[in-house]
Amino acid sequence: MTTAWIQVLVTMVDGPTTPVDGIVRTHHNSDEPIKVPTISYGEKPVVVGLDPDGVRVIRAGRKTRVEALTGELVFLTDGETAWHFHDDPSRPRRTPLERVHIAGPGKQLLITPPTGHWVRGNYARPTRPVEDVEFLGRPCWSVELAPRRPDKPSVRLIVDADSGAVLAEHTGDGIDGAAFEQATFGAPADPAVFTWNGPIETDDDSRGKMVAAAETRRRQTYDWFRENVSAADLHVPVLHDLTPQWIRIDDEATGAFSAGFGGGEGDGYMARRPRSSEPWNLAWYGEAAAAWSTADFDWACHVFRGTLHPEGLSLLQRRLHPNDPVVGQPDVRRPEPNRR
Repeated sequence: MTTAWIQVLVTMVDGPTTPVDGIVRTHHNSDEPIKVPTISYGEKPVVVGLDPDGVRVIRAGRKTRVEALTGELVFLTDGETAWHFHDDPSRPRRTPLERVHIAGPGKQLLITPPTGHWVRGNYARPTRPVEDVEFLGRPCWSVELAPRRPDKPSVRLIVDADSGAVLAEHTGDGIDGAAFEQATFGAPADPAVFTWNGPIETDDDSRGKMVAAAETRRRQTYDWFRENVSAADLHVPVLHDLTPQWIRIDDEATGAFSAGFGGGEGDGYMARRPRSSEPWNLAWYGEAAAAWSTADFDWACHVFRGTLHPEGLSLLQRRLHPNDPVVGQPDVRRPEPNRR
């Protein structure tokens, strides 16, 4: 009788129910480099790669321990928190398991994904019936799963029928693969071997180092520019197009309007209202903005990128109201933020 995919999924979804301890080797049959898309919040992403010459992997449920064949620690997880020893073997990086990225093949051998991983998209749809096979002398299932995206190959998994451990993972095009070459099953695994209680580097520590490194690099390049190009202040007038890209008529009867200029996120705003002694609240008004009054109107303009030079402001005023001289300045304010 053919094994149903749902039976395979139920068996493997919580990770190996029996501890597995063995040697994993990977292959990448291509000259193209392995690309790993990562997401971070300013810290250095945690990317775990497996030595193609082999690593020792111990799995128990959602817990994993990876060692180099020489015994050094590579990676630990207790199923929620992960420790990566690549940068500093004595002070590993600690991060939530969901932020760990696996470079190249072998992810299914190292990490038991959450149940939702298998129930979204096309990934959990077998392309052919599940096959009963023998692997490492044990009864196993072989299943080929459709790719998540059309430009990706299918994935073939070999799953131990007793424990649910993924023992091999290969892409359908034969380029990438990882597999246990030898393994023992059922030996007790002390939970302590999947955690680290020594010194660590947190995501915040990493983020601080990245910020400091970026600032150091910025200062170095700035100093290089001053030494090799120019140490002078490079404040120069620049031609700026203040033609409105959108206009909102606030009151057609009085001639009040608001307008924005520039593309993308906008380069600034201008506005006009009937002349008044009342405060004028403009959320976009800043220190670099300009405001003035003619006999009939109050005006305001704020350029976000740069500062309106006096000559430029005078030219703008002549263009907007050539026959009306500036006679004063309105009381323009930024509204106070709402406080709860």
